[in-house]
Amino acid sequence: MRIFRTSFMRSLRHRWPRIKKVLPWLILAVVACLLFYFGRSVDWPQVWLAMRRIPRESVLIAAGLVASGYLIYGSLDLLGRRYTGHKLPWPTVLGVAMVSYALNLSLGVLVGGLGARLRLYAKLGCRKAIATRVALFSAASNWIGYGWVAGVVFVSGAIPVPSGWDIGSGLLRGIGAVLLAAVASYVWLCARSKRRSATWLGQKIHLPRGRMALLQSLIGALSWMCMGAVAWVLLQGKAPYPVVLGILLCSSFAAVLTRVPGGLGTTEAIFVAVLSPPLPATEVLGAALAYRAFYALTPLCLALLAFPIAEALLAWRKRQSPQPLQPTDKLTL
Repeated sequence: MRIFRTSFMRSLRHRWPRIKKVLPWLILAVVACLLFYFGRSVDWPQVWLAMRRIPRESVLIAAGLVASGYLIYGSLDLLGRRYTGHKLPWPTVLGVAMVSYALNLSLGVLVGGLGARLRLYAKLGCRKAIATRVALFSAASNWIGYGWVAGVVFVSGAIPVPSGWDIGSGLLRGIGAVLLAAVASYVWLCARSKRRSATWLGQKIHLPRGRMALLQSLIGALSWMCMGAVAWVLLQGKAPYPVVLGILLCSSFAAVLTRVPGGLGTTEAIFVAVLSPPLPATEVLGAALAYRAFYALTPLCLALLAFPIAEALLAWRKRQSPQPLQPTDKLTL
């Protein structure tokens, strides 16, 4: 038995690079089949009608919250600017972060969160090592904020767990407690640790100060709370805000596990499973689709327009100037 297990693990390690390439496509195929299977039973005309019935006031408030959410997330890169000490102007940094965030939500972290950010920072004259540190710092700050918000929501037991699900409220509270302990330990280490740097995967990591860790926690948490507020407004307050926020937190974590860009289908499925009944499934699905249109698809379209324009403008400025573009040059995206 031990020989068989050793042989199996050796074979798995040998084949893992090929499996890793195929696995995301397999997951996407499974999700597509599930969407097709469940989509046949959805009354789509009623879903469209439910979306059109969302009051204009709610639409305007949701649009304002989306803009606020992107500005708050962009502030994480401004915090990364302080952390790394690079000298790019703050409007430029904010623009890069917001474009990257929009691409990240729909196209995945490798395209948006990392790829687009590194390319734009490089075009702006920022060294790759500095740009990588900013991207990693921003991503870490985002998940630190997630840990605080999800920890509080999960521990409070605010999320009703549908009957038949394997995960129970007790397990969810346990996960929340672990998350709170992890992020609280991080802040404590930043404030108290005497060792301020370490090497991980060949990269030297400098531990932020306690004040910086608190700012990471605050801005990251506000970003997630703003996302929840957008969905809550589009549901017209028919479900408690902590429940709506908890659904988004769960769906975001599920999207990371499944590696489906933007949690396509996952978010909508969890919304419908948790909130219907008592709310009509068509109304819940309409609000979830409106949330995706407001928070992900519309910013994605704007980012896809802004990205090539920014690249063209940077290339034009480089041709006009005999000197290489300096990090202090200002470009607002």
